[in-house]
Amino acid sequence: MILLVALALTSVQPRLANVGDCGWVHGQYVEANGSFVHRIFVRGTGRVLYVDIPDEGDDATPKPLARYFDSGQFQPQRDQILGDFYVCARKRRSTGDMQPVELKRVRRVRVLTY
Repeated sequence: MILLVALALTSVQPRLANVGDCGWVHGQYVEANGSFVHRIFVRGTGRVLYVDIPDEGDDATPKPLARYFDSGQFQPQRDQILGDFYVCARKRRSTGDMQPVELKRVRRVRVLTY
């Protein structure tokens, strides 16, 4: 019984309802449409987060993912990154909109090539 409760709690995604709310989300990171739009598709929720990179140009790489870009391990437009992402909300959550977040850390990362 305790194991089932523990498993259920690990799959709960944070709400990120207000500006400054932070938490770990599990999902897929993609860079879409050649437009340097960084997105995290949050597994099990149908939500999409927009990774906002403050004070950087449109072609900037999120710092927690830089080693995957720099090593050539991750090729935008070809690959996706599956893992856990620690994000903080930059705007209040609004139904139907991509919520801007700042990506702070990553863990349990796998690069998926299609």
